[in-house]
Amino acid sequence: MNKQIRLMSGMMVSMATGMVTGVVGGTIIAIYHSGDLFQSTVWGILVGILIGFITGLPFGILAVSDGVLSGLMGGMMGAMLGEMIPSETIEQLLKILFILFIGVHLLMIYLLLSEMKEKETNMMVKLVKNPLFSGGFLICSVYLLNFTGPIMAKDIGNEQHQHSQETVPEENISNSLALEIKAIDFRYEPRNLSINRGEEYEITLKNDGKDEHDINIVSRDEFYKNNAENFQGEGNFLLHAKAGESASAKISSLPAGNYIFYCTIPGHKEAGMIGEIKVI
Repeated sequence: MNKQIRLMSGMMVSMATGMVTGVVGGTIIAIYHSGDLFQSTVWGILVGILIGFITGLPFGILAVSDGVLSGLMGGMMGAMLGEMIPSETIEQLLKILFILFIGVHLLMIYLLLSEMKEKETNMMVKLVKNPLFSGGFLICSVYLLNFTGPIMAKDIGNEQHQHSQETVPEENISNSLALEIKAIDFRYEPRNLSINRGEEYEITLKNDGKDEHDINIVSRDEFYKNNAENFQGEGNFLLHAKAGESASAKISSLPAGNYIFYCTIPGHKEAGMIGEIKVI
C-alpha cells in the first residue's frame, strides 16, 4: 500500500502522529511523575520519537525525519503541559487530548486510504473512508470518555502539583521551632512538612543549587484559585537565598490547613519547585 502513497502524504501522517502521540504521552507521564520535569520530558520525547520513527519508516527517510522531530517537540510540550496543569482539571485535559488523538488519527487514516486506487479498495476500506463512519466513531469516543467515569486513578490526579497526599513521614514532622528546606537545582527537600498551629517557626532556606531561589508560602486554596500570582493575606511569606547561601526568617502562627510553598522566580515553579506544608 505504501507504494501508492505520495511522499508528502506520508510525511504529513508521520508528523501528525508523532506530534499528537508525543503530546498525549508526555502529558500522561508528567502527571504520573509530577515534580520531576526532567524525567517526564525525557520519557515524553522518547515516546514521541519512537512513534514518529515507526510511522514514517514505510515512507522513507524524509517521513522518518518529520516524525522524529515532531515527536520530539510533542513530547516536550506534553511534559510541560502535564506539569503545569492544576489537579482539578486533569480529567478534562486528558479527555480533550484523547479526543484530539482519536480525531487526528481518523483524519490520517482517511488521508492514507484516499491515496489508494478505487478499483483496489474493498468494502472495509470504503466504509472507513465514509465520513459518516469517522464522525460516528468520534462521537462514540466523546460519549464514552464523558460518561464512563474517570480515565485515570483518582489518587494520581489528586497528587498533581501536590506531590504527595500521603501521611507525612515521621522524620518530616518538626519537633522543634526550626525548619530547614534545601533548594537543589529545581526541587525542594523535603517537599512535605508538617507543623503545629499556634507556634512560631524559623524557616531556613539552604540553597545548594546553582541558581538563586526563594520560598513563598501561601494558602493552598488561593494557590490553585489564583495561580499564586498576587496572593495577599494571612500566611504570606517570602524568603530568598542566592546560590550557595542560606537565609532564615520567622513565620508567625498559621491557622490549621494546607499551604503551598514554591519558588517565585519565573520558570522555577513550572520546573517543579513546589512543596506542601500541613498545619495540624
